Amino acid sequence: MNNWDEDIIELAQKLNSKLKINHIDWHKLKGKKINRSAELISAALCQLLISENEKDTINYLEESIKWLKGINIDKPCPSKNSSL
Repeated sequence: MNNWDEDIIELAQKLNSKLKINHIDWHKLKGKKINRSAELISAALCQLLISENEKDTINYLEESIKWLKGINIDKPCPSKNSSL
C-alpha cells in the first residue's frame, strides 16, 4: 500500500505514458539520450510512488544517468530511404 494521493499516482502514470517511447517512434528516438533518460526517470518515479520498489527505482535512475553521461549509446536505425 502506498502513501500517495491518487491524483499524484495518476499524474505519474500520465507522465510515464507521455514520455514512454512507443513502438512507432522507437527507431527514431532510441538513440536520443534525452528521450531515453526521461523515459527511465519517469519509470523510476512510477516504481517509487506506485510500487515502492526502491531497487528498481535506483536501477532506472542509474541507467538514466548513464544515458545523460553518454555511457549508454544506441544508434538510430537506418531509415528505409537511406539505402536507396
